[in-house]
Amino acid sequence: MKLFRPLALFSVFLMCLLPVTPFTPEISIIAQTLPSDVGLITSLSGEVAYWNESYQTMPAETQAFMKIRKGDRFTLPSGSSIQIVYFLGGRQETWMGPTTFIVGDSESQQEDGEKHATQPKIRILPAGATQGVRRIPGLLRRAGLTRPGAEQVRGETKVSSTAIDLSAQEKGEIAAARETYQSLRNQIPEQDITPELYLIGVLADYDRYDEMGAVIRQALKRQPDNETLKELEKWADTKASE
Repeated sequence: MKLFRPLALFSVFLMCLLPVTPFTPEISIIAQTLPSDVGLITSLSGEVAYWNESYQTMPAETQAFMKIRKGDRFTLPSGSSIQIVYFLGGRQETWMGPTTFIVGDSESQQEDGEKHATQPKIRILPAGATQGVRRIPGLLRRAGLTRPGAEQVRGETKVSSTAIDLSAQEKGEIAAARETYQSLRNQIPEQDITPELYLIGVLADYDRYDEMGAVIRQALKRQPDNETLKELEKWADTKASE
């Protein structure tokens, strides 16, 4: 018994020397399983806030070309607007404020008890059109245009920064994408840049920076005040000249 007490005290002493990792909300959030990405914001006007109770403690500012997750709750004040495209089914929704809506798997629902019974404008994009659109967030990360504190990258792979020669099949895929783009352009209002986002996303997959730049400039004609597009144009032009 005389030996036990000194050994016990020595063990306590050693435990006190071990580093203690502080608990932080950030660690808790990272450890959680985030809801799945279900769509993309393709247009934004005004100060729109969003909040998802599954991983956020307070509302955050919405950014253009940000992915949306199931359960995201968007609050639009008067005079604001947002356009989203769902990856599943190609449903495009345009909401005008004031309103609050909640993101689902393939469509949104206005929040229960909402005073302003505003319904979104709905358009269903052709099959396959969302494949290019969903590549835009990854492209913005490559260009260094994601917002500070952006959420973790999910499923992004590194790509070459140098354009490579295309096979006959790849050239055919790009030609088909251009046909889809033209079809979209003929169906969608002039100021809507969803067709351009689709084609930019496809061209980015093949590192066709010179062609991307031309499409970005077409998008800027429709949205000349879009700062993200302006920065993306500079990046694409720089890559094309390398």
